[in-house]
Amino acid sequence: MTELAYPSGLDPNVGGTGLQAIRNLLQPEALYRFRDLATESLAFHSSEVRPGTLFFAIKGTREDGSAYAEEAIRRGAVAVIAESAMNLKVPLMVVPDVRKALAQTADYFYRQPSRALPVVGITGTNGKTTVAHLVRHCLETDGKASGLLGTVGYEFGGRHIPATTTTPDPVRVQGYLREMADRHLSACVMEVSSHALVQERVHGVRFKLGVFLNLTQDHLDYHGDMDSYALAKAQLFKCMSPDSVAVLNVDSPYSKLMYDSLPSGVLVRTFGRGADAMFRAEDLQPTVDGTRFILCMPKGKVDVFLRMPGEHNVQNALAAAATAHTLGVSELTIATALETARPVRGRLELVGCEAGVRAFVDYAHTPDALEKVCSALRQLSSGKLTVVFGCGGDRDRGKRPQMAAAVARHADVAYMTSDNPRSEDPDQIINDMEAGLQGQGGRYYRVVDRAEAIQQAIVNACEGEIVLIAGKGHETYQVLGDSVVPFDDREVATAALNRRR
Repeated sequence: MTELAYPSGLDPNVGGTGLQAIRNLLQPEALYRFRDLATESLAFHSSEVRPGTLFFAIKGTREDGSAYAEEAIRRGAVAVIAESAMNLKVPLMVVPDVRKALAQTADYFYRQPSRALPVVGITGTNGKTTVAHLVRHCLETDGKASGLLGTVGYEFGGRHIPATTTTPDPVRVQGYLREMADRHLSACVMEVSSHALVQERVHGVRFKLGVFLNLTQDHLDYHGDMDSYALAKAQLFKCMSPDSVAVLNVDSPYSKLMYDSLPSGVLVRTFGRGADAMFRAEDLQPTVDGTRFILCMPKGKVDVFLRMPGEHNVQNALAAAATAHTLGVSELTIATALETARPVRGRLELVGCEAGVRAFVDYAHTPDALEKVCSALRQLSSGKLTVVFGCGGDRDRGKRPQMAAAVARHADVAYMTSDNPRSEDPDQIINDMEAGLQGQGGRYYRVVDRAEAIQQAIVNACEGEIVLIAGKGHETYQVLGDSVVPFDDREVATAALNRRR
């Protein structure tokens, strides 16, 4: 509980919430042993329960929270909310959807913070983290303090909380938003994942802006197919209010679905390479250190040098410019912010350069993301391109050969290795990847140990070569079976570069 916005789980200005108020809010289907007790915190993990907690028994993909209701009561839970009746000695409310009930209750408990704070929701397969950081940098360049909830971490008021998921659970979402509102921040910039939308983590959040970046294959182990994946993303736009704004990518065919999902009265702003985009880029001049381009905005054009290589980062910059402009940042300030922005940790991040070899670390873990980052580096490299990459275990197997094929189209040398194998055999994961290399040129190696693969790739590289280490980016761990072990691509790459020295 210590990473909650308020360490006790309770905003000291709230003073607790009675069960009667929550009953009125949720309108449960059934009540057992009901009495109006004070509720001082919310939890859906029994390990986070303390005296005065209202416990939500969520049915997950692997476990049912109802099995932990008795443990929660022993820890001090005053009441339980579940989807079926149980024989408990504390009040029980039965509702049709516990996930939604948790989100509704958290929004009420923290006094509807998104009504007091503009919230920007950014969704899409690739680029969410970079766009979120660029938007926040634009706001802070304009002197507007803001908060950030995203893949790399949750940041506000001088605090940095390591992220466990791209979008946190409803209690943390609402708790963090309440602290940001109480600190009178100008906005919260939030990455919104498809999992978060389906699992109701942001239910009840009023998004002032909804931003759609792109949609490519990922998470099909969870969503099943691309249509379901797209519909999950569209939920962000279905819940927007008439006074909000949608920022859409004109280059993505899925933007039409997002547009069609909008309620009447929502304003639309567009970005992309298309001539009809309100925010677009012209005359791109790519280099290995970044891209110079003409940024076209509603009131004029300005020359910008973005210190993030790759055309995909230009697209991210356009999304950020459209979003920041909608939030009231001037066009001149946006241009200044883009010029002074630096790559996000683990997003096409230059780790170092030794003996003519540059090593980059990037989070690319989908076929489209790998295609774009490899293509960008291929165009910028005067020498060879070596790529170290793997695929996650217990995740979408269908994208494994596609990821290998994307690498093979651009790399001279590739090292197929482990990402986060989880419960799968790393050799079998590499077997799935190898299917995408049939008929492709280049040299390819199987090195299961990720540290060894990175070291071999960098130590064996020739002068003028670029080495891309893809898949884990900012992550500082590796999941092997049931164990989480420390591992940082950047540290391993730095050590290998030092060996070249």
